[in-house]
Amino acid sequence: MEKPKSPAVSTAELPQDRALRLGAARLQGAVAELPLRYAPFFARLAELWELPESRVLSELTRAKNPKAWSLTPLRGLTLFNVERAKGSTATTRLMRLDPGVHFPKHAHRGRERVLVLEGAYADASGAEVHAGESQSMAAGSEHELCILGSRPCLAAISEQGIEFTNPWLRWASRLFGVGP
Repeated sequence: MEKPKSPAVSTAELPQDRALRLGAARLQGAVAELPLRYAPFFARLAELWELPESRVLSELTRAKNPKAWSLTPLRGLTLFNVERAKGSTATTRLMRLDPGVHFPKHAHRGRERVLVLEGAYADASGAEVHAGESQSMAAGSEHELCILGSRPCLAAISEQGIEFTNPWLRWASRLFGVGP
C-alpha cells in the first residue's frame, strides 16, 4: 500500500508575517527601555512619589539620560533624584545597586518606602524583597541590605532621611548627598 503524499508546506515568510515579526521586535525594544519598561508600575510610582502619572512618565524619561544619574561614595550605587512633588518633604529617587553590593547599616529619620522595579535584595532581618514588591521601614528603624543574584537591583524610594551608623559614611553621605 502506497502512503499518500502530504501537501508541500512552504517555509517562505509571507509579507504580513514579516511585518508582524518586525513590529513585535520594535515593540519589544521600546518596552525594554525607559520609560515604558516600568509601565506596570506607573500607578504605584505615582503613589510612592506623590506625583501624577504624567510626571512619573516624564521623570522616567529623564532617567534615560546616564548624565542624570549621580555617582556616590558607595561603590556600585548610583542615584537618580526625582523632582519632588510640590509641598512634599520626602526625598524621592531611583537607586541602582550592582549585584552583590552591600548597602551599609543605616537608621531612618522618618518613614522609608521602597518599591523594587528590578532585581532583589535581602536585609539583615532575612527579609527578601523582589521586583514588584515593596518594603516600608518605620522612623527610627535600622537595617542594612545586600543585593541578591546576578542582576542589578533598581528600586524607587521615598524617604525622610537616613543616617549611616559608620561615622565616615555619615560624613561622606552629607558631602555627596546620599542621605538627607
